[in-house]
Amino acid sequence: MLPHHCFPLLRCSIVLLGSCLLCLASQGCSTLGQGTAVRLIGHMAERGMPAYLRETDLLLAESALAASLKLTEALLESAPTDTRLLLQVVQGLAGYTYAFVEVQREAALGRDAALVTLHTQRAQHFYQRGLYYGGRLLSQYHAPLAQVATLPLETLQRHLEQLNREAVPALFWTSFCWGGTLNLSRTSLETATALPRLQALLSRLLVLDETYFDGAPHLLQAVQAASFSATLGGDPTQAQHHFARAQRLSQGRLLLVPLLEAQYYAVQIQDRALFTQRLRAILETPETVFPAQGLLNAVARHRAALLLRRIDELFF
Repeated sequence: MLPHHCFPLLRCSIVLLGSCLLCLASQGCSTLGQGTAVRLIGHMAERGMPAYLRETDLLLAESALAASLKLTEALLESAPTDTRLLLQVVQGLAGYTYAFVEVQREAALGRDAALVTLHTQRAQHFYQRGLYYGGRLLSQYHAPLAQVATLPLETLQRHLEQLNREAVPALFWTSFCWGGTLNLSRTSLETATALPRLQALLSRLLVLDETYFDGAPHLLQAVQAASFSATLGGDPTQAQHHFARAQRLSQGRLLLVPLLEAQYYAVQIQDRALFTQRLRAILETPETVFPAQGLLNAVARHRAALLLRRIDELFF
């Protein structure tokens, strides 16, 4: 791990690199036109995404991802319909919010109500921003889906049928952002009316490719089924099924699966033993279990420790 005093220098280096790349994109140079430069930078960023996902130092990952996000948004000013850039910004907002903003919120629960409010608002803002970009991204595959969050349910279902497997990443990360913001405002009327539309996205996603991102479409479905009451579409039995399927598809290596099973399913059915077993198993899993998803597994370990600290608040 880098010493803490290195992080300001690291952030400055990232910002400087981003500024240089942005200058190239916006001004062009003698051999590259502006559009070509933007596409090149977007391609480089896409090829570099595995390096972010392998990073296990959360401080380094947070700094790098934040800088990358702003650079990508800036590049979109020059190429607003570039599907590669749009996907990167939706995925980046989803990952940054879940991995870092929600963790800050979790750490403040039961300790500092003002910080909980602050980080809840930040998380909702970033997820909603991701949903906005997600609509723009989905519209590149089927134009009416630019209004994905506001279309009437039957109309939305009809348009989703026009998507093919090529649109799976766009559909997944848009659903992630939408689900994230709804999960942070479970009692609002807006959430109650939006949930059936989110379910339409999740259902189409599972039909198109249940294996994407190591079975994560099942994880999104499981969290929704475990998070809400039966009147809002919640179903613990279905949640259990989807968690089990996600566990099989990820070969037990993606620690977000047992983390979310503990956080949502075990708490919903008030199974303290299952909650404890899943979280302790995460903390005992070697860090080398899944190098390709080192960042998400590091986040899972951090959040597992935070959840165990709150066990007496969550079980009665």
